[in-house]
Amino acid sequence: MKGENFTKEYKYPIKIYRIGQIEFANGLEVRKMIVAGVVIFMMVLMFFIFGASSHAGAIQFLLGNWLIILVCVPAVITFVVFSMKYDHKPVIPFMKDRLRFYKMKNKAYEHFDEVPLDQYEVDLTFEPLERVKKEG
Repeated sequence: MKGENFTKEYKYPIKIYRIGQIEFANGLEVRKMIVAGVVIFMMVLMFFIFGASSHAGAIQFLLGNWLIILVCVPAVITFVVFSMKYDHKPVIPFMKDRLRFYKMKNKAYEHFDEVPLDQYEVDLTFEPLERVKKEG
């Protein structure tokens, strides 16, 4: 049957869950990363094409528009970073949770008390049950 996987591919897109040391709980969709990369590449390319086509050249274009570059580029990057949702959270709670995760990474807690990790490797032993007979 043709087109059988069309819905599955868009419902369950290809995701990347780890880039180096950075982990993403819900993953980053590859198609969104590709689209963002193409858009950024086209913006940079257009920026340099229009700059190089001016009479003064690319260096003079950069020198003439340095204030726009220093203000607009960080503003756009900040807007994009803070408007996106990371693991269905805004960026600041996401960063707090990420820092908390790395701080507690190799620790185990039970009822708010830290449990030594070597305790997990020990086999459980039980004492025999002693029945107390009622007098009477």
